[in-house]
Amino acid sequence: MVNNILIFRTDRIGDLLITCPAVLAIKKYLKNSKITLITSIKNHDYAKSLDFFDYVTKFPENNLVEKIKFIMNLSKKKYDYVLVLDGKDRSLISSIFLSSKNKVGVISKSRINFFWKIFNIKFIEDDETTDLIKIYQDSLKCSNINTDITNFDCLKHKKDNGFSQNISIKDFIHIHLDEKWFNEFYIENYTNINPQYEEFINFLNEISKVNNILITTGINDLELINRLKNKFFEKISDKIFIKKNLNKLIYLIYKPSFDDIESLLRNSKILISCHGAITHASNSFNVIKVDILEKSKLGFYKRFSSYLNNYHPIFRTNFDILKREIYQKVLKP
Repeated sequence: MVNNILIFRTDRIGDLLITCPAVLAIKKYLKNSKITLITSIKNHDYAKSLDFFDYVTKFPENNLVEKIKFIMNLSKKKYDYVLVLDGKDRSLISSIFLSSKNKVGVISKSRINFFWKIFNIKFIEDDETTDLIKIYQDSLKCSNINTDITNFDCLKHKKDNGFSQNISIKDFIHIHLDEKWFNEFYIENYTNINPQYEEFINFLNEISKVNNILITTGINDLELINRLKNKFFEKISDKIFIKKNLNKLIYLIYKPSFDDIESLLRNSKILISCHGAITHASNSFNVIKVDILEKSKLGFYKRFSSYLNNYHPIFRTNFDILKREIYQKVLKP
C-alpha cells in the first residue's frame, strides 16, 4: 500500500532545506511512500533537483482562476498525510479542500481560532521562538509518524551538477557576498556592514596570504561586485572571474544558481556569509560556518541554527570591525 503525502513549502530555499531532514525521516519511517511537494516560484527549481520528492509542483502566484484550478486538481486526489509546514494562509486554505485522515498545519498561536478548527486540521503552535526542528518533530508525531528527525546532511548524497569542476582549487575559504551585507538591499533597521572596495580588497589580500578564496554573489547587482569584476579580477567567462595573489588564487563566481553553490560547497573549507539558505546547505558537507547575524535577532536565528555543526556565529557591525572578527575565525593558529 502506497502512503501518499503532501507537503506545503511555498516559501524560500532556506525554509525548504531546514524541512528536508523531516522529509527524510518520513521516507525512512513510511517505506512505501510518495511525497508531493508544493513549492513557491522561489524554491521550485531547486526542489526539483532533490530526489527524495516524488512530485514537485508550484503554487500559482497571482492569478486567482489558476489558484482555484490548482486547488481543485489537488482535491481530486486522496492523501494519507497533509503537512502544511510553511504556515501560509494559501496553503492552509488549500488543505481545507483536500481529503486526508491526517492534516497538520504549523501556525502561530495567535492565529489559531475557531475558523481553522472546524476544518479538522490539527495545529502545531509556533511561538516564533521554538526550535524549528522541534516544531517539525511535533508535526510528525501529530500525524502519527512516530520517528525521530536525525539526518542533517540531507544533501550529501544528492547528485552534484558538476559546476565545481570549473574551479581549480579545493579547501578554499568561501565568501558569499550578497545583498544582505548592504542595508539598502536588505533589512533597513539591521546593522549595516557595507564593505567598501579598497577595504574589501585589503581583506582579500590578507586572507589570501595563506588560503585560496572563492566568492559567490547573490542575484542583485551590487556596486562592489561590479568594481571587483571590472578592476580586480580577470574574466574567464560571464560567470567566472579569477585573480592570482602570490601563490594563491581568488575566484569570483557571478550570480551562480543554487545548484552551482551547492557544488562549490562540496569543496569549501570555511563559509563566511550572512545567514541564509547557503548556511543550511553547507551543513551537509561539514563546512565550518562563520555566520553573520543581527545581534538583536539572535533568538530568532537560534530557531534555525540549533542543528548546525561546526557553527560560529558573529554579529553584524561595520566592515572594519567585522573583518577583524573574521580574521580571528579563519586565520587563527
